[in-house]
Amino acid sequence: MTDSGHINKFNILLAIDFNGGIDRLLEEAERYGRALDATVYIIHVSDPDPFIGYIKASNPDEQSLFDMRRQPRAKELRTEHQQTQAIGAALRAKGVRVEHALTVQGPILATIVEQVGKLDIDLLIMGSHHYGALYRLWHGDMATVAASRVPCALLLVPI
Repeated sequence: MTDSGHINKFNILLAIDFNGGIDRLLEEAERYGRALDATVYIIHVSDPDPFIGYIKASNPDEQSLFDMRRQPRAKELRTEHQQTQAIGAALRAKGVRVEHALTVQGPILATIVEQVGKLDIDLLIMGSHHYGALYRLWHGDMATVAASRVPCALLLVPI
């Protein structure tokens, strides 16, 4: 409790991708959400598109080409959003307080760090994939970078 008698609210951000390990992440979010009587926010960050917004061409053939390029990506984003919503529903069904489940586009780590600040997050839960040294050297290690950038506690779940 604070000095004014109000109960402190604990916020958890569950960052997910769809590269496996969702069940393990859900177990941890459920466990910590219940133990801390926390509000859980869920985020899936999708890679940004090469262009932003709707392009309106004056030529109908050119417009069809734009639409043809945009439709598969739009379908992919809808599917990711539905999967994120299903994860939120699964946690709610287990009695965890889930505020919202979002799918957003942007640079992954920067977007997660931005949401941590915006939502006043106390604990970030994210997966750590078992990649080899060569992969980490070439592509970087999101978990290591996240540990140095997030302004809250970080729980890395091996997946």
